Amino acid sequence: MKARFLWLDMRATLGERKTWLATGMMLYAAISMPFVAAKPPEHVLSALKGWFSTSDPFILFLFIWTDLAMNKCILILGVVLAGSLLIRERETGQLAVLLSKPISPAAYFLARTLSACAVMAVLYVGTHLAAAPLIARSVPGFRAGLFFASMAVHLFAAFFTVCFSALMSVLIQRRAMAGLVSLLVLSLLVGMAFMGFYNPAWSGISAFNPLTQGISVLGHVDDLRPGHVLTPIALLLGMNAAVLALGALRVRQMEV
Repeated sequence: MKARFLWLDMRATLGERKTWLATGMMLYAAISMPFVAAKPPEHVLSALKGWFSTSDPFILFLFIWTDLAMNKCILILGVVLAGSLLIRERETGQLAVLLSKPISPAAYFLARTLSACAVMAVLYVGTHLAAAPLIARSVPGFRAGLFFASMAVHLFAAFFTVCFSALMSVLIQRRAMAGLVSLLVLSLLVGMAFMGFYNPAWSGISAFNPLTQGISVLGHVDDLRPGHVLTPIALLLGMNAAVLALGALRVRQMEV
């Protein structure tokens, strides 16, 4: 029953207007970023060459794609998908009806959050698949393996934005405030994601940032190995599980 509920909730979310608007935002990024990255401002190009010690146009593009496009998209999309979790049901009186069914509040919270993560995966992976042919044609030196390895790790950072927004929703229980707090905290994490690139002395501290783990493949573009993909994914899975556990605990306390 829970699996069917998750599937039905995912289908319903995919059909909502907010999801279609988010899809448009992702597609805009997929179409526009290759052209934006083709001629970045000179000061940006100079900084990137200093950080990565390379003039490879694809590596420079991958940084711009990840930072300017995908980080911003998952920040907004995470709040859109999960920023009002359980709040809307409570406001409309549906929560009491839903919890009268054979599903616990914690299980309902987890199912709704995982459903939002699944929608995030569909939009995020779909954007990369749609963008890859355009990027391959417009950016010299396209490396499909590196592009999709970066996508695979960053996807779990995208899941974190959903899980964190869901946690804020059940902690704060006010739609506007929960969304605002989620946006502020996630914006801070996004802004600090590349701190270790700007100043290597801060790399140890920045490792605790889930968004830093999400972009960690960019630190291994010349020597990428399976461990560089699997290790940050494992760390992000642990972070996401911890956030979900806190959310489920809060929902159980709400029940009492």
